[in-house]
Amino acid sequence: MAAPTRGGPAAVRTLTRPLFLAALAALGTLSAGLLPAPTSVTVAVTANFLAVAGVLVLLVHAGRQSAHPAGWRWYSVSVGVSALGALAAGAVLPWGQTALGSLPGHLLVVVAILRMLDRASLRAARAQVATMLVLFVLADLLTVHTLYHLTIGREGLLSLSQTVALFALLSSIAVGTGFSLVFIAICPAAQRPVGWLLFASQVATALAGACSSIASGPGPVQYLACALSVLGMALLVVACRADRPRPTADRGNAAGSTLGALLPHATALAGGLLLLLSVPVTGTLTIFGTTLGALGLGALLAHQVVSWRTQQRLTSDLQRSEAYFRTLVRGSADPVLILDDQLRVQWVSPAITALLGLDPQRIVGHSIAAAVHPDDAPGLVAALSATSVDPSETKTRTARVRHLDGRWLLIQSQVRDLRGDPDVGALVLYCRDVSASARQPADPLPTFSTSDPTTGLPNRSALTQRLAAAFRTPSAGSASLVVLGVDGLPAGDDVPVLRELTTRFARALRGDDWLARSGASEFAVLVSGTVADAEVIAGRLVAAVEPVATGSGTLRLTAAAGVTSLDADADAGEALRGGDLALRSARAAGPGRVRRHSDALRITQQREETLRTDLHRALAEGQLRLVYQPVVDLALHRTVSVEALLRWRHPTYGEVSPAEFVPLAEESALITELGRWVLAEATATVAALPHPDLGVAVNVSARHVRSGELVADVLHALDSSGLAASRLVLEITESVLLDDEHVTDDLAALRRLGVRIAVDDFGTGWSSLAYLVGLPIDVLKMDRQFLADVETDPQRRALCSSVLHLGTSLGLVVVVEGVETATELQLLRDMGHRFIQGYLLARPLDRSALTTQLPGLGGVPVPTSAAGLPGLLRAGDDGPST
Repeated sequence: MAAPTRGGPAAVRTLTRPLFLAALAALGTLSAGLLPAPTSVTVAVTANFLAVAGVLVLLVHAGRQSAHPAGWRWYSVSVGVSALGALAAGAVLPWGQTALGSLPGHLLVVVAILRMLDRASLRAARAQVATMLVLFVLADLLTVHTLYHLTIGREGLLSLSQTVALFALLSSIAVGTGFSLVFIAICPAAQRPVGWLLFASQVATALAGACSSIASGPGPVQYLACALSVLGMALLVVACRADRPRPTADRGNAAGSTLGALLPHATALAGGLLLLLSVPVTGTLTIFGTTLGALGLGALLAHQVVSWRTQQRLTSDLQRSEAYFRTLVRGSADPVLILDDQLRVQWVSPAITALLGLDPQRIVGHSIAAAVHPDDAPGLVAALSATSVDPSETKTRTARVRHLDGRWLLIQSQVRDLRGDPDVGALVLYCRDVSASARQPADPLPTFSTSDPTTGLPNRSALTQRLAAAFRTPSAGSASLVVLGVDGLPAGDDVPVLRELTTRFARALRGDDWLARSGASEFAVLVSGTVADAEVIAGRLVAAVEPVATGSGTLRLTAAAGVTSLDADADAGEALRGGDLALRSARAAGPGRVRRHSDALRITQQREETLRTDLHRALAEGQLRLVYQPVVDLALHRTVSVEALLRWRHPTYGEVSPAEFVPLAEESALITELGRWVLAEATATVAALPHPDLGVAVNVSARHVRSGELVADVLHALDSSGLAASRLVLEITESVLLDDEHVTDDLAALRRLGVRIAVDDFGTGWSSLAYLVGLPIDVLKMDRQFLADVETDPQRRALCSSVLHLGTSLGLVVVVEGVETATELQLLRDMGHRFIQGYLLARPLDRSALTTQLPGLGGVPVPTSAAGLPGLLRAGDDGPST
C-alpha cells in the first residue's frame, strides 16, 4: 500500500508502521475467537465497538490537520451512523440481517468522498467522471455477484431474506467503493495512497458485511466479520493521517494521468473476466450477471465516447493554440528562431527568406554555429549556452551570417532564454539586419525596425505596411481593423504586463487574424472578415483585459475598442484614422465598450474640429453673448441675484450647447480669455440696471483660478463697471479648493474685498466636507441631482434638508438649482430653503429683459405658494457655463 507514494523509502516507512498496527488490531479482534464461547462473543463485539469509538476520536483529531477536513468529518459521521445502525438492528433483526442497520452509514461515504474530490477537476471532466463512476459501480456489483455465485450461492447457504439483505448491503458499499476508485483516478499522484487506503477500507468493510450476513450465530465467521470491520476502520485512520496538505506546485495535473485513463478499463476487465471464468465452473450464466455485464459494456462504451470527445476538444485547443503562436510569430517582419538546448534550430519564421534568401525548412535541424562566421561562432555559442539568471531578461547578440548569394550580413538578435519555461523550453531569437549601420560607424543611422522590442509584435510601421498591402489585394473589402486601447497601464513599458496581455490577445484571435502593437497603450488587429466579425473579435479582446497579477499586487486594467472596415476606395491612413476615431468614441462611452466607425462618427469629429477652430474667433466676431438666470428669495419674494451664462450662436450650426463648446475652450488658454470677458460683460450689465441691490454670479473655470490672474481680472472688471464688490459672486467647482495654496490665498483676498465665493454643483465632485471649514466659501449651490425623486423618496427629502441645515450651521447660504416642478418648489419651501433657481420661476433672460422680467423686480410676481404658480413651464436644464 505504500508503493504508490512519492518520496521513496521514506514514504514507505511512513505508512508501514500504521498499516502494521491496523493489521495487528484486526488480528487481535480475530483472536477473540480463541477464548471460551461465552466470553469470546463479548470480547469480539466489545473490541469492535471500542474500535468504533477510537476511530471516531482519531478521525476528528487527525482530520483537522488533513487536506480535506470536511471529508473526514463526514467519514466520522458515516462510521458513527453505521455503528449505531448495526447496534439497533442487532436488537430487532435475526442473525444474517443485522448488517442492514449500517446501510445508511455506508451511503454517507459518498458524501465524504465528494467533499474530498477537487471541484475544479469534477467540473472540467464531469461527463468522464460520471461514466467512470457508473463503470466502477457496475464492475463492483458484477464482482460481488460472481463471487457469490461461485461460493455460497451454489451451496444455497442463505435464505431469500438473507440474500436480499446481503446484496442490499453490498450494493450500498459498492457505491462508496466506486467513488473511492474515482478519487484514485482523478486525484494528484501525491494523494493516490489515500485513495488506495480508502478503497482497501471499502473492500474490508464489504467482506465484513458479507461474513456478517453469512454467519448464523457466534463462530469463526462472525469473529472474522468483526476483525474485517476493525481492519476497515483502522485503514480509514491510516488514510486520514496520510492525507496531508500538499504545496500547490506538487499537486500536479490529475486529469491526464495514465492511471486515470487505465483504471476504468482495468476494473471493467477484472469484472468481465471473473464473470466469464464463472461459466465453466458453474456451468450457468445468471440473468442478473448477464444484465450487469451488458450494462458494464454500455458504460464502457459511453466512457470511451466521452473520453474521445474530450480528447478531440483538447486536440482542437492545442491546434488553435499553435495557430495563435504561428499568427503571432509569422506576423513579425523580423525573423524569429527557436533553438533547443543543443543550439539546433527547432523552428524559424518565414521572414528568414527575406533576410537571408533561405528556405525555412532547410534551416530546421541545423546547428546555429554552422550558419555564422567561423570567427563569431565560439563567442555566440558560449553566450547562448550560458544559463540566464533572470528569465525575463533580454540579451542582445551580434554575428555575421552568410546570405544565400554569398554576402556576409551583420545580424543582431534579441535573445530570450525560455529553457526554464515548461511551455517553451527553448531559446527564442528575434533577428534583424544591421549591416547598413555597421558600414558607417562614424555616422551611424538609426536602426529601423518593424517589430516592438517589448512584446515581439509588429509595430505601427509594420501595421501601416500590412494595411497598404491589404488595400492592394482584390479582397480588401473582406477585411476589417480593430484598434484596442488599454487604460491603466503603468508609465513606461512594463514588460511582464505587456507580455501577459499579448498572450491573452493571441488566445482570443483566430488563425488568420494579425496582431500588432500600434502604440504605447494600443493594439491593432487586422481581421479577416466583415465588420461584424471584427466586432466579435473586439469583444473578446476587451474581455481578455482582466486584472493582471504583478509582483506588487493586482493591476486593474480596462479597455475599449474601435472597429472599421477596409473599404476598397480608402487607404492605410484613412483606415487608421477611422479606427482611432472609433476608439475615441468607445472610450468616451466608458470602459469595455466597442464602437464601429461610421459616417455619424466622422460628422461628429468634423463638427468638433470646426467648433474648436471657430471658437477662437467667436468672441471677436460677436458670436458669444450672456444670458442671466434669476435666483429668487422665497422669503422676500424677489430676485436677489442673477447667474451669467455663456451662449454661442454659430453662423453654421446655430445655437451650440455650452456642454459642447466649454470643454473645447478648457483645452487651451482661451478659457481664461473667455472668463475675463464674461466678468467684464456681466458686471457692466448688472451695474447699469436700476436695481442697486441685485447681485451677479459668474462661473470661473479652474484654469482661470489657477492662472494667478483672477484677482487682477476681478479688480479690473469692478473698476470698469463701477459694481460694488459685495454684489459679485464667483462660482467655482469643488475640485478647485483642493489645488495649490495660492488658489485659496487668491480667493481669500477677493473675499476681503467683499466678493463672495460660491461652490457650484455642490455634492457632485469630491464631496468632502473637510474643505467647508476654514476655506473662503460663502455660498453652496445644491445641484439638480439632489432633487431627483424628491417628490416620492423620503431619503431624498431628508438629504435636501440636511444640506440646508449643514449650510446654515456653517453660516453659508444654500441655493437650490434646477427647480422645475411646483411640487419640488413646495417641498423646498417647507424645508426652509429660501434661495431657488430654476426654469419653474424663470428661464435665462437676455440683457434687454432684465429690466422688465425679473421675478419680484420687473413686474413679474413671485408666487407665495405652489398653487399660485402660473403653470409648469417647459422643463430643461439651465445648461453648463463658463
